[in-house]
Amino acid sequence: MNKLIVVSGPSGSGKTSLMRQIMNNEVVSFTTRKPRKGEIDGVDYKFISLEKFEDLKKQSKLIEQVKYSGNYYGIDQEEFENKMSLGNAFVIVDYHGMQQIKKMYPSCVTLFLYTPYDQAYKQMIKRGDTLDTVEQRLSTYHQEMKNKEHYDYVVRNNSGKFNESTKVLTSIIKAEVSCLYSK
Repeated sequence: MNKLIVVSGPSGSGKTSLMRQIMNNEVVSFTTRKPRKGEIDGVDYKFISLEKFEDLKKQSKLIEQVKYSGNYYGIDQEEFENKMSLGNAFVIVDYHGMQQIKKMYPSCVTLFLYTPYDQAYKQMIKRGDTLDTVEQRLSTYHQEMKNKEHYDYVVRNNSGKFNESTKVLTSIIKAEVSCLYSK
């Protein structure tokens, strides 16, 4: 049976960059937020209107849905099933999304990835987020850190140590799944 890796952590912690380095079967979430500079629809997220998101909710087509920093995020049931049929997969969600997925798929592996607050702040500025956006997204940092005890694994991603973090995550995933899909 294929394994689902559920990844969470504060904004700016490197979740997406690290996981895409290790695995290539990502379940891409819907979001109502505006794309950041350089983000590609269907690759980074599926960017949709609030009305479309509400329609998906009404039709019970989302296996997980949360509101984060004023925007909605959710995972499409069909996309999820398709990705899981292809092999081991990963999804990036917040703590509440992880809880929802864990209830439906208790065998999933949960990873909490974080970087120190000041490094997350610098990373978000570097990727082009506005100061208001950075402050809004990092306003939940300390609460998210309190939730890390609810994950199977906790990994610190230090600035300038991308390769080390990649090795740690790869070791965890290899230990948890029978086959690792790497790029």
